[in-house]
Amino acid sequence: MSSLLESIEKEAKNWSYSVMICCLPTYQRKAEKALDEFPHGSHSFYRANDEYAPHWQGELVGMYEPVYGDLRQIEAQIYATADDLLHEISREIAPIQRKIEERQ
Repeated sequence: MSSLLESIEKEAKNWSYSVMICCLPTYQRKAEKALDEFPHGSHSFYRANDEYAPHWQGELVGMYEPVYGDLRQIEAQIYATADDLLHEISREIAPIQRKIEERQ
């Protein structure tokens, strides 16, 4: 009975590791795809900014410039966070893969 229980427990752990090893690369690819699409939106914004903002005057410029600066900072934070996320996912995959190999 103990052997059967240990076998079931081992299979359950193997299954959970297999699910994790499948999910993490999928998650990583989705994060990379989202990051690849992000520059298209920011490029459109900057193109519109370059076309329209130089013609603005007065109070509108004063209100817009801080928002533009905030958007630039947010963009930099998004890239830094995405890099951290992708690195962390990669870092998580290797030990799980080792656990799977050790259990086989």
